[in-house]
Amino acid sequence: MVLRRSAERAAKQIIWLGYLLLPIAGFSFAWWLRFRSGLFEVVDFQPFPKYHIPIIIVAAFWAIVYGARGLHSPDFSVNFWREGLRIIWASILAMILPMALAFTYRGYFYSRLVMIMGAGSSAILCFAYKQAVKSVLRKMVLRKIGVARKLIIGCDNFAQQIIDSIRKDRLSAAGLVGMVSIRGERCTADLPYLGELENLREILINGQYDEVILASPQVDEQTILKIIYECRKEQIQFSLVPKFWHLLKGRVSIEQSGELRVIAFKDLALKGWQRTLKRIMDIVVSLVMLVVLSPLFGLIALLIKVTSKGPVFFKQERIGRNGRKFIMLKFRSMYEDAEKRLEEYLAKNEVEGPIFKIKDDPRITPVGKFLRRYSLDELPQLINVLLGQMSLVGPRPPLEREVKEYEEWQLRRIDVTPGMTGLWQVSGRSDLPFSQMVQLDIYYIEHWSIWLDIKILLKTIPAVLSGKGAY
Repeated sequence: MVLRRSAERAAKQIIWLGYLLLPIAGFSFAWWLRFRSGLFEVVDFQPFPKYHIPIIIVAAFWAIVYGARGLHSPDFSVNFWREGLRIIWASILAMILPMALAFTYRGYFYSRLVMIMGAGSSAILCFAYKQAVKSVLRKMVLRKIGVARKLIIGCDNFAQQIIDSIRKDRLSAAGLVGMVSIRGERCTADLPYLGELENLREILINGQYDEVILASPQVDEQTILKIIYECRKEQIQFSLVPKFWHLLKGRVSIEQSGELRVIAFKDLALKGWQRTLKRIMDIVVSLVMLVVLSPLFGLIALLIKVTSKGPVFFKQERIGRNGRKFIMLKFRSMYEDAEKRLEEYLAKNEVEGPIFKIKDDPRITPVGKFLRRYSLDELPQLINVLLGQMSLVGPRPPLEREVKEYEEWQLRRIDVTPGMTGLWQVSGRSDLPFSQMVQLDIYYIEHWSIWLDIKILLKTIPAVLSGKGAY
């Protein structure tokens, strides 16, 4: 909950009104473009008054569909790309019935080009309008205008974890007001202390809160019911953070099982048509890149061979999907005896966690430094991708000795096929701590989509060219 109910209602009305008026502007512009702009040949001129009523009908239907799809809600958790995709689908649905009526109506033959251009321009206008409204609302929330006031019940270390998690989102954090303690609890959290749970009624009446968040797993059922009762009387939203809240980062839903409502954890691993689609993309892209980049492969191989002794390719056993081992290929960027000298430098590791990295590794050749800076040493892994051992996008494949040092929750990153690039590579690469790398990998596994893969691949290009965090 980010906005107060009154502010959210007002925002919904403003956005919905835009969805009603903007299609009128969009289809009117399409008529002008078709018949008045001079860009198209006009054989049979159609006067604008003929379009008055159809445009109004389409605009009304447009607003109804957009509203039914929930697009009038200022959902701040929906990102730019997902919002655009939702707008496109809603626009297609909004045009199905009007176009069907226009094609079956015998009284007048309306221009199909006007309909198509009108739908496109209206979708663009609605998308831009929604983003503009959300931008204004964000600025208001950050200035604490219309922000939902949140009260945390609990003030120990568990509550502090929840507060820290909320603070990762500036919009959600803007409404944090204070905390209430539970009897016998030692307060260590860093929110303003507002009193004890026994005085919750007075605190709620005087504080004008919009949401109460129970952040203590020690509260008994009877006390929870009393808190809910007090919240309902004051029309305040009640939220409960369970002890296992960190497990709920994936795809979960509340489902009915008889008379029970249960939390259902969705299968996170890619499977079925999703895995097939991802595999098709891996094969096509890797094959094309291997052909296109073959001259570069030859040049790199020549440079490696001329400047240092040893093979062109470096082969190393890595852990793939579900713990399967495979041989990963790289262009050799180190001297031939690098693996034997590893023990000498383990104490100089500059990266937290089980992985080993040092910025000025003396085992790296001069050519190797250049290859690593721009990730050119990784290009032979396109062969691994073509063979199905790796994917274009996914968690980086670890070494067996690294996996042995993983904590249990970190093992989830080897549930899927490893990749050449991933979220952590486009978010800082080796500059990120290992724990954050794993969190980004798990986020990718839990939120996979073909669009996320494409987005990561596009972001990989500037990340590689910048050379930042690569060593």
